[in-house]
Amino acid sequence: MKISILAPDLSLNGLGRAYLLAKILQREYDVEIVGGIFGKGIWKPVANDRSITFKSVMMGGRFKPYFRIKEIAKKIDGDVIYASKPLFTSFGVGLLTKLYKSKPLILDIDDWQMGFTKERYNNMDLYCRLKFLASSTLFLYGVDSYWNNLICEKLLHFADAITISNKFLKEKFGGTLIYHARDTKSFNPDLFDKELIKKEYEIESEKKLIMFFGTPRKHKGINDLIKAISIIKNKDLILIIVGIDNENQYCKDLVKTCKKLLKERFKGFGVQPFEKVPEFLAVADIVVIPQSKNFGTIGQLPAKIFDAMSMAKPIIATRVSEISEVIEGCGWIIEPGNPKQLAETIQYVLNHPDVAKKIGWKARKKCIEQYSLSAMEKKLMPLFKKYE
Repeated sequence: MKISILAPDLSLNGLGRAYLLAKILQREYDVEIVGGIFGKGIWKPVANDRSITFKSVMMGGRFKPYFRIKEIAKKIDGDVIYASKPLFTSFGVGLLTKLYKSKPLILDIDDWQMGFTKERYNNMDLYCRLKFLASSTLFLYGVDSYWNNLICEKLLHFADAITISNKFLKEKFGGTLIYHARDTKSFNPDLFDKELIKKEYEIESEKKLIMFFGTPRKHKGINDLIKAISIIKNKDLILIIVGIDNENQYCKDLVKTCKKLLKERFKGFGVQPFEKVPEFLAVADIVVIPQSKNFGTIGQLPAKIFDAMSMAKPIIATRVSEISEVIEGCGWIIEPGNPKQLAETIQYVLNHPDVAKKIGWKARKKCIEQYSLSAMEKKLMPLFKKYE
């Protein structure tokens, strides 16, 4: 049996979820990922994975995407359609294909897209709100379109089944819970030499590394992390941010802030291939996930938590969404938007290395048992077995 996974935009980090689902299903089925490319190419972290078949359609231009939707549908030849995110260019295309080709359609919801849209809308003045709603009508296909998110969310009952990535989404939409799993065999700290990697990246061995790994965005609380590091007066403490997109304005501003407040105590790296993730995490002394709390983040469980857990890293994260439950007993939880508390917690973890190491290995054990590819495979496969 063949499964066609539809992603709304192959050039954005949202492809990460579709990629994860493909890696799980690939263990038993023929899998392809189909979708439009609104940017310059397939999202860099997964673009070079030759084990995955990507079928893409270039969607550039203001109105061109409306005429290219049909091209995406033509590329779908799976026996089952699995749409990633309730959006027009994934779920919408899936619904049309289900209607005309009578193929079963399963929908995956990994974030509360409407929550992010609401957060953005609430922070606008009246003029910007009207402009936003008008633009959302004109460019209905946009990932950030108000109407795209609202309409697709109202059509969920047309899916034959739903999978979701966290308990907030389960309570809201129902469905089978499939966490952002990781391959704990390749994400294994025993496979990496921390000191050798430090030397490769020209980082002195005595330096203590506090790491944020992921796609930097405002809602991820990175500015709180920068402030926390600036509070700690330790010249051997370095903030490492991995995943910086030099073409993104927020990332540019973030780098400027880091250089201004931290100077030589900051080191930034660009967007990395997915296979390099465990290598970078191997050098971290602490991984920080300082998620802010808003309409969007309450329905999001960051995948980078499971990256860090699988690599047995001490984790400091904020009390947002399901994070505290996931790392209960194997990490440190602080309140969002509190740089002072974050700084104090970082200092505590660094001052208690034996405790930190023990907690890190507890996190890895929990990840293997509950959040590995094998654990999620047992939950996901039965949904597709009925269509064989």
